[in-house]
Amino acid sequence: MNRPTTRPFAFAFAACTLAGAIFAPGTSPAAPVDFAKDVAPVLESNCIRCHGSGKEKGGLRLHTREAMLKGGESDYATLVPGKAEESELVARVCLPEEDNDFMPQEAKPLKPAEIAALKAWINAGAEWPEGIRLKPAKEQKKEIAQLFKDAPRNAAETAARIDALIAADNDAAGIQATAPVGDLAFHRRATLDLIGRVPSEAELRAFEAASPGGRREELVDRLIGDPRFAGRWSVFFADMLRVRANAEGGNQLLAWLNRSLAEEKPYDEMVRELISANGKPGANPAVGFILADNAEPMALAGATAQIFLGTRVACAECHDHPFDDWERMDFYQLAAFFGKTQRVESRFSRTVYTTEGKEMRVQWPPEDTHPASQKPVEPEFPFELSSFDGTPSHIARLEKKRAKAGAPGEAAPEEALDDLLDGPVKVGGGKGPDILAEAKKESAALDVKGDLYRASELREKLANYITDPRNTLFARAFVNRVWAELVGRGFVEPLDNFSQFNDPKHTKALEYLSREFIASGFDFRELVRAITLTDAYRRSHPEPGLSEPEREKVERAFAAAPLRRMVSEVLYDSIVIAGHLEDQKWRSGENLRTVERQIRVPIEGEKMGAAPAAASAGGSGDDPKMMMAADASMKPMPGAAGYDLEKTIALDFDELLKKSADDAKEIAAMKEMSDRKIEEAKMAEMRAQQRAAQQGERYRLETVEEKVDDNPQFDSALRMASPAPADHFLRVFGQPSREGLGEFRDHSSSLRQELMMLNGRATHEAARVGSLEPMAKLLGEKPNLDGAARLAYREILSRNPSAAELAEATALLSGAPTPEDGMADLRWALFNCHEFRFLP
Repeated sequence: MNRPTTRPFAFAFAACTLAGAIFAPGTSPAAPVDFAKDVAPVLESNCIRCHGSGKEKGGLRLHTREAMLKGGESDYATLVPGKAEESELVARVCLPEEDNDFMPQEAKPLKPAEIAALKAWINAGAEWPEGIRLKPAKEQKKEIAQLFKDAPRNAAETAARIDALIAADNDAAGIQATAPVGDLAFHRRATLDLIGRVPSEAELRAFEAASPGGRREELVDRLIGDPRFAGRWSVFFADMLRVRANAEGGNQLLAWLNRSLAEEKPYDEMVRELISANGKPGANPAVGFILADNAEPMALAGATAQIFLGTRVACAECHDHPFDDWERMDFYQLAAFFGKTQRVESRFSRTVYTTEGKEMRVQWPPEDTHPASQKPVEPEFPFELSSFDGTPSHIARLEKKRAKAGAPGEAAPEEALDDLLDGPVKVGGGKGPDILAEAKKESAALDVKGDLYRASELREKLANYITDPRNTLFARAFVNRVWAELVGRGFVEPLDNFSQFNDPKHTKALEYLSREFIASGFDFRELVRAITLTDAYRRSHPEPGLSEPEREKVERAFAAAPLRRMVSEVLYDSIVIAGHLEDQKWRSGENLRTVERQIRVPIEGEKMGAAPAAASAGGSGDDPKMMMAADASMKPMPGAAGYDLEKTIALDFDELLKKSADDAKEIAAMKEMSDRKIEEAKMAEMRAQQRAAQQGERYRLETVEEKVDDNPQFDSALRMASPAPADHFLRVFGQPSREGLGEFRDHSSSLRQELMMLNGRATHEAARVGSLEPMAKLLGEKPNLDGAARLAYREILSRNPSAAELAEATALLSGAPTPEDGMADLRWALFNCHEFRFLP
């Protein structure tokens, strides 16, 4: 079939004409067109990423004149020199955006002047300088060093400069900002964001008594210094890093994050440790990041780039990235930094650790291309580091700060070999061979310590590349995430999709804040302080009745605060704090109730082939009382009777980090044992278990009644193993599973959420008035109903009630059977209103 050279052009031609795009203002058909200046930038910025060398979407390449003349799979001629009106290139860019054939599909429509330049170039003969091959445009360097001549004196001045940059952009666009929120609303918003709970009545009173001029800054300083700050932001880091308690080293990594934040460890130091860590979680908790992806080079390459640089390169694992400037070899070269990392599991103890092997596991060409032979890939960092004429101010300030404080990130001392090999190995409950003496004797030849904790030179090099202050993506990506967490949306959306084809909002503000973050020594607390002091953070919500497009416009410009739900951990803890559930709220014996439970009682004289696994729990023997005590100590599991969907066992971070290195000792000892001895030990243990099973006893279930003191206490969600089970309160309200990349919190509402708030135990217990809480005094023998109603509003909603609300509340209290019953109803209603769940 002969391919036609042109397509019906009337509609597209009319669209260009109506848009005034045939020629740019002030341009005539005879105006000369410079290919390098006027045409190449248009093609490189909008077309080459999908139609360049090695990328031929639709079979079309545009990186050379020959490729453009050849065309693609379309039946229309891409380029007809001298005839722009017959060139498919022009037709596609002139179509309406909703048309399936509109180009460019993954970028913004071309500007009228750009279309005019293409038309003029084609009409003039489409001249193309010899030897020129177009490549995707690199991100233009944005030098803002001259915006402000001197460094800011404090976080408040940094915030003011960011506001000035945002305001300048908004003024130019004609966008008007909303007013700041009131003082109590700001107090509530900052307390929820920074320490993860509602403020207490005592904190509200202290804030109101402070000087109005500086109390917001003083509040932010106090919250950043609060012990809960590390816990609240451990949740943020756990989401970002996909920390899972059920993954190898997950709990230790969560504890390490909490401690690092509490110790104010610089962010770049944290990241260097995460990327370069080796060993086992008990000794080096940061290795949990590597183990989360089973030390797989491809998975770690994609995760590292997306988490720490906000760049989605994982798509290039299987093919050149279709919508960005990443080729498959780029991805393999990045993965090669992880190519020698090995996950090792002891055959006997099942202890897991990481170390560095000698062989490169990342090979080229890829296996799916069925190569005749493969070669190891040489690691290469595919991201461009910025170059400067001289040392820029923000890096000079960083270097000065680091020089004064001393070099950060000193490596933790390695465990002594004696510690690793201390004591005999226990096998099958009995005493195994004492190999300590011979293991120490031969340790030099075996290099046990070196094998267990061999450092990764490749990953240390990668960590230095990533955290280099000249790597602008590192600071920008993190600043963008923290800004979005506090303000409600990022400069770049999605948060992990930095690309030259995804323009940020308020580029100068993002760049300035990123540089100040670097200059601060990557100080996380200083970054949070600066953001919370900006006008952008203090904005009120858009006016009611604003159209959806207008609301979206002002929120994207940071001229109004988007509506934000509490994250699930914050909502949970706010219910606990406002309902006085963090400690006992009743005196002992005030809430006795009778409960029934089943216990196992041995049937005397009867034996069975295999005893229940839990029959010997606690070593209770044949005593039913001891058996009941053993059962009572067992924790119910998700889905089992008695499991509370709103409570989860809290983690003791300190204990996790103090855990002994017994597993490392066992690894070292087992390295001295032959495979034959290991198998013999396993068989001996198996025979011992079989003998014990043959002596097992059968049991019957009996129902007994017991009195319990129903005085519940709820642990903080900030110290729970996470993610929680799928049906737990935290997951129902949006906590992610942290299984895959690019998984963010789900803030949408659901019927399950409503039912859990309406009928859940946490809400019910929080609403009841305990005899030990301050509210009980206001509802005693001489009730102060006005004072009680005001306290309820302040404890739950962090504000004073209006006159109408106060009247309704006191009517409810006085009309109830008892003031306590009325207050339970009032507090239940306040917990279930939208105002409680959303930030002001």
